[in-house]
Amino acid sequence: MNNRLTTMHVKTGLLTLSLLFSQVVLAQEPGVQPELRCKVTYASTTVSLQTHIVADPYSVPETDIEGRFRFKAVMVGKPGKIDYIKLYAYLQRDGGDIPVHQASYTGPFAYSPQVYKLTPDNLLYAGELERILQYACDLYNPPQ
Repeated sequence: MNNRLTTMHVKTGLLTLSLLFSQVVLAQEPGVQPELRCKVTYASTTVSLQTHIVADPYSVPETDIEGRFRFKAVMVGKPGKIDYIKLYAYLQRDGGDIPVHQASYTGPFAYSPQVYKLTPDNLLYAGELERILQYACDLYNPPQ
């Protein structure tokens, strides 16, 4: 199964970020697979990421966030079964990226016909100027 990574840039303030996380009920279709949806904000830019189950976590690309951070969301498993989810954040530096955050989620993951909140709203402070990266992820894990 191919991993699909979609990026959308939306200009917004940090205070309006919560409006972007509505609970959406999706119609169940046969063969619909789990989907991880993350909203990542730095300064006034919000990036929306969607990813599906992959077998190889190294095949998932990092996403550039305004040239200051990189973010990677990985969901590993087999079709219909999530083994684990890992989220990574890196501070971009001239000498190379510095890992500043890793969050790991292990199963079992709840099955639901609705999207549900997987992570809390996270604020990461990094670098000499303590730049703030904000993210939250939702999971759509439909019953099979």
